[in-house]
Amino acid sequence: MLSISQLLSQDEVTSVKTLNNISALSPQCSVEQQAKMLEYELIEERLQPYIVDMTKPLPDIEPLISIDGNPVCTRGNISAICGEAKSRKTFLTTALVASAMAIPCNKLDNFSNVSKDMNINVLWVDTEQGEQHVRRVINRITHMTGAAMGGAIVEPRLTTLALRELAPHERKNIIYDAMALRHYDIVVIDGVADLQRNTNDLEESDALVDELMKLSTQAQTHIISVLHTNPGSDKARGHLGSSLQRKCEAVLFVHRVGECTIVEPQFCRNEPFERFAFTVSEEGIPRLTELPTEPDNRNDVVALLEDAYGGSIERTTLINKLMEVKGLKKTTAHMRLKRLMDRGILSESNGIVSVVNSPNVVNNSCVAPQFTDSQIHVFTGEGEDCPF
Repeated sequence: MLSISQLLSQDEVTSVKTLNNISALSPQCSVEQQAKMLEYELIEERLQPYIVDMTKPLPDIEPLISIDGNPVCTRGNISAICGEAKSRKTFLTTALVASAMAIPCNKLDNFSNVSKDMNINVLWVDTEQGEQHVRRVINRITHMTGAAMGGAIVEPRLTTLALRELAPHERKNIIYDAMALRHYDIVVIDGVADLQRNTNDLEESDALVDELMKLSTQAQTHIISVLHTNPGSDKARGHLGSSLQRKCEAVLFVHRVGECTIVEPQFCRNEPFERFAFTVSEEGIPRLTELPTEPDNRNDVVALLEDAYGGSIERTTLINKLMEVKGLKKTTAHMRLKRLMDRGILSESNGIVSVVNSPNVVNNSCVAPQFTDSQIHVFTGEGEDCPF
């Protein structure tokens, strides 16, 4: 007959001995039955930390960055800021972080729509810029928090790492070391794609996002990832971007319209904020500004749908038009429509895609054109070619 040590792995035997479970087993049970009982106890032990206990009071959401009073970045979560190259993703991230850290003073240059909390400590990680440009980021944050006004050379609640010359695995290790030495409320990874070799590797991308989620939970911090979108698209680049968009608490999409940069809540688990715009001053400081007037701030799909079809058309026709005008693949065109529908910008009913709240659309149908009597011609079939 097999012994318990032969039926269980060494780790399980060690765990069982530690818990004094062996001596508690009934001597009337066979070795196989005892092993099965121990196996169930070990399974229960592994499950226990993850079982939701509804008898415990629900912990309050702890916002670290809120826009217009709506939580965007909360403790123990991850988020992403996405946009094309040179769309001012880093400018936005510095503005949000610095505005959240800022002292409550109306004279300061920061975003007034961001709630303030002077107790926030931040770890800023840059993976792609040289030291000269990284120092500009530090100076910008120091100015916007009010630390420079107090005579500080650098914001004391900010730690900055420049990891450009390191390999991806080395960058990750340095970040983990920094977080082990000190607790940070917010961790910004400007260039999260540089923590892996191939952003299109599905397993590597999912593993990295899993690491970020685990790290944010264990450290009780919020991790903001900054990454590029595909050219001409609001889709974050690669499998890494897709995985982040699925797992993030919030995804902010940034795009340029002339001298303005527009910020939109692409995905939000909490109440989404109203989109807003900012410009960058001659001193390099982001400042809130008015949204540009229509049609400049319309999504390109919405603009095409409204201008070409009056705001409503069959899905197949719209897909074909997007493929023709935008040069999109069919699957990409369908994905773009789905994302706009998920965001409540478009709706679909009976195969008809419509712009939500478009002045040209009534009940998901185009407004019928109005003709005068002189414009109406009745086809009689006598001596006429059929117009159809």
